[in-house]
Amino acid sequence: MTVNLKKGFAAVSLVWLTACSGQTADLPVLESQPMTAKASSARKKTRERFTAKRKKPVVTAGLLAFAADVEAPTVTPEVEEPARDRALRNPDFCPAYTESSLFRRRGRTVRVRPGDDWIDAVESAGPGTEVLFAPGEYRIGGELNVDVGAGVTLRGATGDPRDVVLKGDGYHVESEGVTIRGRNVTIADLSVTGTRAHAIFIKGDQDTHGVQLYNVRLYDTGTQQVKLTPGGASGGLIACSEIFYNPGKVRGDYVHAIDLHGAVNWVIRDNYIHDIEGEHNGCYVDISCQTYTSGPAILVWNEARGTVVERNVLIDNFRNIAFGLGRSHEGGVIRNNFIWRTKSGEGGIELQNATNTRVLHNTIYLADFPHAMEARQASGVRFINNLTNSPIWDRGGAQFTVQGDIHDAQASDFATRGDYRLRPRSQAVGAGVAISRLNDIEGRARPSQRPDVGCSQVD
Repeated sequence: MTVNLKKGFAAVSLVWLTACSGQTADLPVLESQPMTAKASSARKKTRERFTAKRKKPVVTAGLLAFAADVEAPTVTPEVEEPARDRALRNPDFCPAYTESSLFRRRGRTVRVRPGDDWIDAVESAGPGTEVLFAPGEYRIGGELNVDVGAGVTLRGATGDPRDVVLKGDGYHVESEGVTIRGRNVTIADLSVTGTRAHAIFIKGDQDTHGVQLYNVRLYDTGTQQVKLTPGGASGGLIACSEIFYNPGKVRGDYVHAIDLHGAVNWVIRDNYIHDIEGEHNGCYVDISCQTYTSGPAILVWNEARGTVVERNVLIDNFRNIAFGLGRSHEGGVIRNNFIWRTKSGEGGIELQNATNTRVLHNTIYLADFPHAMEARQASGVRFINNLTNSPIWDRGGAQFTVQGDIHDAQASDFATRGDYRLRPRSQAVGAGVAISRLNDIEGRARPSQRPDVGCSQVD
């Protein structure tokens, strides 16, 4: 992956590595310290509809091609670069949702087009229903929540998340976006943007087990893009998705890409997460200022356990991956992630009040911060075969071991600036300790002895 320095580091490569590699791992434990609670107020759910004449959604039992006269919305273009291309060409990673092992075949299909009462179609869908969206823009408008019940799938018809955009009315309108209120819900192949609060809001106390977010594009929301509230929701997946802010679209500091409370055995894999950084004014969007701090792009905490964070690419986020932060996280593994930042910020991986967490084969290269990884009030943490350009920060009360790490990575270790692939003569080649059954970020098998350090294995 390359970074175009002439364009102010804005052009970054995408890596969308998707399918599980079939690896097994013992899951370690983490805990952390509390973040300030979100200011809340009673909100009245309005029933605003933006189309005077509503068309009835078409209900059928099978697939149906949509008319070609629906114009797809304009969405911020992305840079096509080698690392992203490598991932997208690999049939073993990020297959089309309908061709993946994750595909949930529903017994009933409801098709909606722009101009239909799509919110009613979603909220009235019963278990075993797929709501299939034709290309276009769908206004969320004044809805506080668009509720999705158990056993329902929302999916874009083309498979390209740019083609279907669920769009709020901006940060001045109260909206929590798509709200999941039941188990085995899938959201795939679409985008959500423009809401004051979250893009996708998962009610952890409402039996929201087995949630799948796959190949979604979440951007430019007032607070965390994906939010799970406490309640012990288990078996969730966030995969093959892009989560980000466009320039000038952040408001306040209560921002994360993913914020999971009380998650049990969730997997966060093969995502491209970039430009998650608040305004450093402490605000919740535009209120309660001097209260918050710009949070990690991926945060899992508050009695969470068993989280797997793997094969994600994180570019130019203020903070990156954190377990705990003052509230407990038990078990978990952070492996094969690539973190690259070209501007000022804070750490790459943060473990606080953590127990038995394993941090394996990550590559972290940060500008202007002296510690790529940190541990605080943690025990049983193992750092193995990580490649970073700065040392681990023991922030007090931490008990951890380090094996095979390299903490003085240089730009010359990488084949291309901003890409995780190593030069054949990099100091990281053959410098690691053996870990069984752990492939690299692209799925390449590592040797049983002397693997390369970091997320990528040289062919």
